[in-house]
Amino acid sequence: MSLPRRVVPNTTYLVTRRCLGRRFLLRPDAALNQLFLYCLALGAQRYGIAVHGLCVMSNHYHLTLTDVRGVLPDFMGWLNSQLAKRIKRLRCWDEVVWEPNVPYSAVELQGEAEVLDKVAYTLLNPVSAGLVQQPEDWPGLVSTLTTLQPGRVQVERPKVGFKDNVPQSVTLSLAPPPCFRDHSQYLSALRALVASRLQALHAQWARQGRRVLGRRAVTKTSVTARPTTRKTRFGRSPKDPTEVGAGGICNKGRRRALSALRTAPSRDAHAPTRQLNVRFRSTACRGPQIKTLQTHRGTLLAHWAHSGVRITRY
Repeated sequence: MSLPRRVVPNTTYLVTRRCLGRRFLLRPDAALNQLFLYCLALGAQRYGIAVHGLCVMSNHYHLTLTDVRGVLPDFMGWLNSQLAKRIKRLRCWDEVVWEPNVPYSAVELQGEAEVLDKVAYTLLNPVSAGLVQQPEDWPGLVSTLTTLQPGRVQVERPKVGFKDNVPQSVTLSLAPPPCFRDHSQYLSALRALVASRLQALHAQWARQGRRVLGRRAVTKTSVTARPTTRKTRFGRSPKDPTEVGAGGICNKGRRRALSALRTAPSRDAHAPTRQLNVRFRSTACRGPQIKTLQTHRGTLLAHWAHSGVRITRY
């Protein structure tokens, strides 16, 4: 179960959702592009979502949007459900589409600089991944500066997967973020930022002798394949950054609790450890964190047994 989200109307987010096992179920092709764009446009109209940028990679997608009504969880639930049902049919896939153990990511954006940075990140995602030279070369969906200039994209209803009670065609509006009142000023700033990052990426590739994969190789990738690089699914997630040490998980708080237990081995001294255990359980710690807590608790129990301390309750 995921932690509660802070959902406030008129908040801008960078939203990301990944496929099961990083498989290329969103590999670009005409049918997938039309399906995703139609569902996104339909959902944006239904829930009042203002979309500022989008990029659909082979195994995940990014959306930069503003939740006008404060219904982001409802919108994401509807969008991912509609996409999953039809991607299963399109790809002949009988398992889940989205990663079940990791919820979608929604990063709240504040201020013009942060919003502009994430919109540029969304546009340049295929280039940053080393797949194409320019955003316009990506065979999948990406909101380039050319598509952002008119501010709207019209898409016809896919032939498969939809009934006649949905619109024959819908229009996706690509509005500027609410923190930018001047549309031309927003596009000028975005164009300059994208150009500078493209120049830096190309210079880095030239120094490293790297070459892009190319759109033909991207479209020939199997939808059931996955990247060859390994990725850690679960990482450490401390909730108090002031107590994070080089060892990882709130070392300062853990040392304080252990010190209190060693100096006063009584029933009252068990409270710090109980609080520490509750705190780490609430942050959904896994793997190394749980083993570390169990190891320290075992060490303390052995220390008390050697000292002749009788523990009546723990």
